[in-house]
Amino acid sequence: MPINKFLSGWGRYPVIEAREEFPKSRRQAVELSALSHFPRGQGRSYGDAGLPAGGAFALNSSYLDHYLFFDPVSGVLDVEAGITLDRILRFCVPQGFFLPVTPGTRFVSLGGALASNVHGKNHHRTGSIEHFVLDMEVQTPSGTFTCSPEQNRDLFRATLGGYGLTGFITRVRLKLRPIQTAKVECLRLQSKSLEEMFRLFAKHDADYEYSVAWLDTLARGRKLGRGILMLGNHAEVDPRQKSPLTDKNRNPQPRREPSKFAVPFAMPDFILNPTLLAQFNRAFYLFSKKGGSAREDYESFFYPLDRIQNWNLLYGKSGFLQYQCVIPDPRGEEGVLACLHFLSENRLGAFLSILKRCGDDKVMLPFCKRGYTLALDIPFRGGDTLKLLDRLDELVLKYEGRVYLTKDARLGPETFRNMYPEYKGWMETVRRYNPEGKNSSRMAERLGLWKES
Repeated sequence: MPINKFLSGWGRYPVIEAREEFPKSRRQAVELSALSHFPRGQGRSYGDAGLPAGGAFALNSSYLDHYLFFDPVSGVLDVEAGITLDRILRFCVPQGFFLPVTPGTRFVSLGGALASNVHGKNHHRTGSIEHFVLDMEVQTPSGTFTCSPEQNRDLFRATLGGYGLTGFITRVRLKLRPIQTAKVECLRLQSKSLEEMFRLFAKHDADYEYSVAWLDTLARGRKLGRGILMLGNHAEVDPRQKSPLTDKNRNPQPRREPSKFAVPFAMPDFILNPTLLAQFNRAFYLFSKKGGSAREDYESFFYPLDRIQNWNLLYGKSGFLQYQCVIPDPRGEEGVLACLHFLSENRLGAFLSILKRCGDDKVMLPFCKRGYTLALDIPFRGGDTLKLLDRLDELVLKYEGRVYLTKDARLGPETFRNMYPEYKGWMETVRRYNPEGKNSSRMAERLGLWKES
């Protein structure tokens, strides 16, 4: 008899008890999906978006991770959706290709990345991963369908950024990005204030494919929003080499396995108090490079936290909440400044506070809007934390912003509906393929998505 286990997202809040099944083939996944279930990949979404609804089990895609086809000329990769971004990079970087869009960790499944319509440091230039999916196979409660921008387009646009509610993504054809080396040309700039940071974004964004800023959200006064802007472009082969087009020079260097540290157990909750966080932020800012360029391995630039195994345990037994919002233009700068004032005044900060520029998503339930997105890792300390984040929701709504659902664990139904007026059209398509809600998540229950709107 199957045994239940404790499941959570990467933030380790909430924790539920549920059964988890690991199909060994797509055929077996079809058989299991006849029962109430919910797709699950590597469990790297932060809140409850990847947790099955009450009475359902998790249908884990980890074993559905096979390469099906790769075209070394066009860079088109056909794979099963349980494969991780890490395995794709191990394969494609030596072939001269890179992921067209990547989040801040490579240890997520491709299917999970599509269900979250992940965006990266290049969203202001290329948008979310939706633009690079040629087609995919989705196993829904109404049958298995191949969908693309031309075929079953409604299912395609509802599944990308649909948080798993249309069905189980089993296969994907993805267009990769060509690169010349495995290195990134980086520029790091120190900013003394949020106003200066906005000027740096405006000055450099056009010249760099990738841009992201770390912010000190606990600084006050004129130092509010000080931080480090990190810019990058894929490095090209040095033209001074005698034979730049030989295989040795054209192909990227093999991926090196980075040294890793591991957090052995959950730290005591009292360690990450506001005073310690403020001191950490100050030290990080002061000891970061004030400026300068360097050529780095792609792992260091894109995935710095992946070097630390189980880094989520740093937040203690209670876990943490990641709060990511987007504030659209023309009030993006004004809205981010208001959010930072709120965070500083309420000592609601963390040592991971990230600011990026966004473009516009095109899916049915879009998160990204042209403007700024702010992401915060906030230690969970019970009801007081939830109340403060409810107030932050009100502030984000004031500036016509919205919260990223794949990282959320506590947004209320009414606030969700105010932030996402597109949800009605999206849910109409979800119900078309999943009419009885057999495939459902804790997030869907929390937001009341199956209730008539």
